[in-house]
Amino acid sequence: MKKLFILTILLTGSSFLLKAQDNLKHKAQPDSIIKIIPFGEGRQADYLYTIGGKLETREDVAIRLLAYTPSAMEYHAAKNNAAWVYVSFAGTAITGLAAGIEYGKNNKMAGETTGFVNGQPAIIYQHHSLTGAYVLTGAATAFLASSFINLVRAGFHINRAIILYNQQYQ
Repeated sequence: MKKLFILTILLTGSSFLLKAQDNLKHKAQPDSIIKIIPFGEGRQADYLYTIGGKLETREDVAIRLLAYTPSAMEYHAAKNNAAWVYVSFAGTAITGLAAGIEYGKNNKMAGETTGFVNGQPAIIYQHHSLTGAYVLTGAATAFLASSFINLVRAGFHINRAIILYNQQYQ
């Protein structure tokens, strides 16, 4: 009888031990999912971030995104594209200014002089090539298009980072 009692206690204890080792996947925790709430209109529009119904700053959201590897890769891609937005916009400003200077230097009125044509006094216009101004205007346009493309891609990557972060809780 004593052996059966000890055997029952050992089997019951081992079943509790095995149950304690069971690895259950946790259900989605609503306090961990990042939600984006737009507010404002027109030029005053912006976004609020909530986690578990509590307002969070952009820095807190960034820390959470960087803590999860798949969303961290997307977050870094968004930061990289945002940096290229600034570089492209600076390129637009520089080449646009250079195109304006080149046009001002080589337009029709830049080299006008007075002189005699067929014995009559007249204004003589020098022939200048505006090719440099055209090329620089094209480069400025390309930089501007690049800045818009990088801006859109940065937004895509940050949204993708939030989606990947939220997927771990679904």
